[in-house]
Amino acid sequence: MTHENWDGVFPDAPQDFHRAVEQALSECTPARTERRFPMKRKALFIAAAAVAALCVTAAAAYVFQWNEAMARRFGADPKQQELLSSAGAVGDPEQSVTENGLTVSALQTLGDKNGVYLLLSVKAPDGTALTDSSGFEMLGVNLEGSDHVSWSGGFMSGPAQTASLSGAENERYFELRLYNTQQADWNGKTITLDFANLQADRGKLDMYTVTEGEWALSWPLTYTDAMQSFTFGETYQVNGHAVTVDSVQLSPLSLALSLSGDGLEALIENSDLDEAGSLCTVSLTMEDGTVLDELYGPGTERYADGLYGRATSFDQIVDADRAAALTLTFFWESGNNTITIPLD
Repeated sequence: MTHENWDGVFPDAPQDFHRAVEQALSECTPARTERRFPMKRKALFIAAAAVAALCVTAAAAYVFQWNEAMARRFGADPKQQELLSSAGAVGDPEQSVTENGLTVSALQTLGDKNGVYLLLSVKAPDGTALTDSSGFEMLGVNLEGSDHVSWSGGFMSGPAQTASLSGAENERYFELRLYNTQQADWNGKTITLDFANLQADRGKLDMYTVTEGEWALSWPLTYTDAMQSFTFGETYQVNGHAVTVDSVQLSPLSLALSLSGDGLEALIENSDLDEAGSLCTVSLTMEDGTVLDELYGPGTERYADGLYGRATSFDQIVDADRAAALTLTFFWESGNNTITIPLD
């Protein structure tokens, strides 16, 4: 069952990175007092340095380790995982709460300034099967300093072999996406998740409670602003309508786009944007000529006061550094409906 709250919709490495490295190093290196090393002990010193290097490698391996389900969810290869982890995009909440035999755990987060993905797991009492149609009667998402946060989420779809931490029927991953529609600074802000009453579906969303209780998790969010910003101000013609591309922001996780122009209102009127539809589709052309025309993922589109804004969180990791051009297709227009914007 999908939960959502759509009201209002429309690097430096962080300190926890340093702390994790320091902790791993402390586990690798015994307590020692300061000591001078004479030249005849140079070989011993070099050997000790090699051991220290191995400890650093072990620490890095710990820090960069993605949850397997999150890596699979975003199609992240080992290089992408390491780059995003070292940049500070990945967080490890390590929070868990148990009530009436049911445990909810926060496993890992992935985000940038357009939003944050949260991976959790739920373990129900033995004999209680969890499916993607299971849900909670109530789920509250609160963020320190914010009056309202837009979000969506629910139990992960798919067979238990991939949607469950252990493959057991009473365990299943739970996903949440937070949409930072105002691109506010959420770093270090405490997020609180309040769950109440696990429910199952008799069919046709006839929900009933199978495990009563309340579960609350709270921890500070961490992510990095990995967005590349491109400012243009160039005007294009779309089927005779003038559209100005004001800015594009791109990261491996998301895209943000801002448009204006005298012809924009006419394009909006010709679309179904005001009916929860879309103005245009977006594709990326990479440096090698590959076209990514399936940039699927949740997001928002809005039009107000002559300005169009769009933010999309990708379902798959994108090599943003290799993006050469962005193409917008205004599919509601019958002709001359595509513009291509170089990302120089």
